[in-house]
Amino acid sequence: MRAFLWLCGFQLICFSPFFLAAQEEPSARILPVAEFQQARAIAVTPLGEIFVLDGALSRLYKLDPTGKKLAHVGGFGIDREAFDMPLDLTTDGLNVFIADRGNQRISQFDRYLNFVTLLQNRPTPLVPFGTISEPTNSASQLWRPISVSILGQGDLYILDEAQRQVIRINPLTFAAEIQQRQNPNQFQFGGFDAGAGNLIEPRCLQTSRSGKIFVADVGRNAVVVYDMFGNYVTELGKGWFKALKGLGAGLVPPTVESRPDLQEWLVVVDESALFFFHTEPHTGFKFFGKCLKSDLELLIGSRVSSLSDAAILNETLYLLTENALYLLPLRQLKLVQ
Repeated sequence: MRAFLWLCGFQLICFSPFFLAAQEEPSARILPVAEFQQARAIAVTPLGEIFVLDGALSRLYKLDPTGKKLAHVGGFGIDREAFDMPLDLTTDGLNVFIADRGNQRISQFDRYLNFVTLLQNRPTPLVPFGTISEPTNSASQLWRPISVSILGQGDLYILDEAQRQVIRINPLTFAAEIQQRQNPNQFQFGGFDAGAGNLIEPRCLQTSRSGKIFVADVGRNAVVVYDMFGNYVTELGKGWFKALKGLGAGLVPPTVESRPDLQEWLVVVDESALFFFHTEPHTGFKFFGKCLKSDLELLIGSRVSSLSDAAILNETLYLLTENALYLLPLRQLKLVQ
């Protein structure tokens, strides 16, 4: 799951009357481009390379832009290339990072699925130079990384289920030669002392190109928004969702909305619908429609299994269900309020 937005003054959530006009129903149904046993998360590079996690097999797959499976790595276990309940992944185009909850670590592979290194312990906060502090045994700290997302500037954000916090870290500190010491995190946020930004039961996170961090929180039944420095901004869709599953973000070209410039979209994957938001600078966040699972089934031409995750690249929605991957033209989605 696995793309920055500066807001001045007060934060605003507004509703747009905009509807994405559905195209005429295609005569041929949209077939899945790949099938899986228990797909959990997807990430897409700017070149269209696709990475998918299959939880049933504990595997990471690489697919080409058409959905053809090119390679895989993984399998259940504790070896460095194995996984135990991998839940999420992210890519910067050169590397792929996996949140391996069961093994309590982050695994790093290159884009060809060659193993690079592991982050095995919970990162400890940076201590300002000259500050005297009690040493912490980070290796003994319980942590369960359940979601990851990398920002355009290269910072990696990790969602820790155990502490209900988001950790920001420089992934360059993953290098094997410095694994003897703990990788420091730049800061962490969202914990019990975060005030309005307190996370209750976070499920997954997603960064955006405009510099926002979105966290799907099942406990709040909302998507919590932070800036890239961990400051609470607002929450989206409070009380709208049945069961939050995943988040995706991407830039949509003007041809999709007949607008003069690129638009940044956030898609929230729920149990029975996809919710779409604009994340526009200086104006707040605009909900502009949802696509029901029943409408997706009409577009695909058959019943679909449980929705898992989504990604957006150019004019295409990469829709991941538990058993299949579909490439859906955004202009063919039927969005309703």
